[in-house]
Amino acid sequence: MAVYLFDQMEEFSDELFKRSLMLLPDERQKKATAHRQKLDQKLSVLGDVLLNFGLKNEYGISEKIRFSYSAKGKPHLSDYPQIHFNLSHCKNGVICAIHTSDVGVDIETVAAYDAQLTEYVCNEHELKLISKSENKALAFTKIWTKKESLMKKNGVGLSDDLKTIDTIDSEAIVLVDPDEAYVFSIAGMSLAELGLRTERFRA
Repeated sequence: MAVYLFDQMEEFSDELFKRSLMLLPDERQKKATAHRQKLDQKLSVLGDVLLNFGLKNEYGISEKIRFSYSAKGKPHLSDYPQIHFNLSHCKNGVICAIHTSDVGVDIETVAAYDAQLTEYVCNEHELKLISKSENKALAFTKIWTKKESLMKKNGVGLSDDLKTIDTIDSEAIVLVDPDEAYVFSIAGMSLAELGLRTERFRA
């Protein structure tokens, strides 16, 4: 069980993309190439690359993976139902979590602060936390990724009322890129289980 993160997008060349794409099952190739933008195609392929690498590294699994999907569209490993995984990506990178129980991850670019979106998404306690922050955009992104990771762990889509997903004192772990370019959160794993060089990041 571990988390794998790739954030050196400039190193994933078009040639590496083509070679990596050909190693994936047909359904995952179609999923990746269905994206219109090349960056989105690369991010999709990188998610599978990290998953394949992680499965081999953690469990010695090297064959092409077969997927099944829940009623809400959450993917599972058909031949290894005891292994759980979750993927997420943003323009800054891709993250993959592999665990022996349900796990959720989310990674997001820190964008300009949107007060209207914040009011829609956050509950009273979260709004209070953001209002005290010197960097409201970063504070909101941390809360947003926590909400996403918690929902993904539980296998549900975006809730109609995101305010009901309280991130204060939640199990989700949030870490911030040193340059504050992106934030990621993991639900369902402890800090010790991540396997990342967590000293690179801050809470």
